[in-house]
Amino acid sequence: LQHALRASRTRRVPSGQIILYEGDTPQEVFILKSGIVKLYDIDDQGSEKILHLVKPPAVIPFAFFSGMHDPLHWFYTTLTDCELYVVPATELKDMTHADSNLAEILTNHFSDDVHELLVRLNSLSKTNTQDKVIAVLRFLMARHATERRAGWWRVNFPINHQLIADLCGITRESTSIVMKEFLDKKITRVPKLATLEINRKRLELL
Repeated sequence: LQHALRASRTRRVPSGQIILYEGDTPQEVFILKSGIVKLYDIDDQGSEKILHLVKPPAVIPFAFFSGMHDPLHWFYTTLTDCELYVVPATELKDMTHADSNLAEILTNHFSDDVHELLVRLNSLSKTNTQDKVIAVLRFLMARHATERRAGWWRVNFPINHQLIADLCGITRESTSIVMKEFLDKKITRVPKLATLEINRKRLELL
């Protein structure tokens, strides 16, 4: 991927910056080189509804794979400090046609993201608050965590109860109650501020 994009310019974006707005019709696409970007909508009350969290080498926006004919439906914002490759959409399309390896890398990653997105959207239909939090913890462990020791997995970016709540579509207060239960049962632990570790075996038993 780095070889294929070696001539592309890069852009560093600090955390909390909007990369693309809902309704935009961009002519450029971004390929995530490092960091995490969140996709979200804003409801009528002004609250964020996080749809997904993407990691390298995600192509932003997802609409690139469908031709980018319509205005974007979601916001894309950096959750952490990020570095992005910036490529004109037409140029990246030509590159993927000419380089089958590049096309395979990007489409395979996109396929994984779509799968996880569908799993997450299905989990939002659950009525039980604990089940919603469990689904988010499984997503974080599967896509955004690194194995540590003795079955513990650490989420690779700072995380708090509000972010988990936004991923679940529930209140922060409800999330805090469930996370306190999981902490007491040693399903999760917080070795330091804004760091979350998940015990895989104990989570799978729920």
